[in-house]
Amino acid sequence: MWSLTPDEQAVSKAFEQESERVISLVRGSRDLREPVPGLKWTVGQLAAHLTAVYLTFGATMRGDYQDARLTTAVAAAVAAVVAAPDGARGLPATVAAANEYAIEQLAVDSPEAAADGLAVNAAALLTALAGQDDLAREVDTPWYGEGMTRSVGTLASLAVTESLVHGRDLARAMHADARMSQASAAAATPTVMSAMLPLLFDANRAKGLEADYEVRLRGAAGFLVRIADGTAECSDALERGERKVDCVISLDPRAALLVGFGRCSLARAIVSGGALSTGRRPWLGLRFTTLFATP
Repeated sequence: MWSLTPDEQAVSKAFEQESERVISLVRGSRDLREPVPGLKWTVGQLAAHLTAVYLTFGATMRGDYQDARLTTAVAAAVAAVVAAPDGARGLPATVAAANEYAIEQLAVDSPEAAADGLAVNAAALLTALAGQDDLAREVDTPWYGEGMTRSVGTLASLAVTESLVHGRDLARAMHADARMSQASAAAATPTVMSAMLPLLFDANRAKGLEADYEVRLRGAAGFLVRIADGTAECSDALERGERKVDCVISLDPRAALLVGFGRCSLARAIVSGGALSTGRRPWLGLRFTTLFATP
């Protein structure tokens, strides 16, 4: 499946910067039991979630995922979702179940211990990323479902966006500066969106819709999204050929992440200047985000 490949230097720099921010915030927290605004998690649970992301993604890049501590948890989570009624299946359900297991396994008692765990696994992920020859290489990602794969570049970019958005969540919980880095968002968001939107597509929400979207991320690469026959397919905007685009969505990468992670609506992003919908059928812009589930 096609997706944009990130620049290795840019995505590595972004992850180093954003993971350090997360580690600093967690280390400076007074109580891991503090709630995180807008989430069901506490500061400690959010730290455990990010530790799981760093641990699992780093191990997967190295090729020793099966030796990672979360293997059993992920396998159990995926099995539970596969066995569930149809309404409970899908990527959001799989990820939610995996998160629940991971948070329980990686819970610690103090901010220092949580920060140390994040630091160790962030460093290991950076080392693993530095050792990659091809960011387009596909690797097994069973936490997204049985038989699922994603590229090394996608995992690196996801680590950045998880750190960005959850770093913002942590900052809000601690009344710190919650602004996200434009440069870090631009380095990772195009890859994450082009790789993950097809997985998050909900065919039931798109019944009767056939449309071609162009997603333009300000200061970053863009891509095309074709909605037809109950599927969503992303492709390179530079290779559109004679294809006519129905709706062009221009997004600040930070706004794209906030919308994608369910932190704000697309309508709100448009009002604030973070998004703009144009083209032959600009009204399709407001429908775009309704076509995809929020993990």
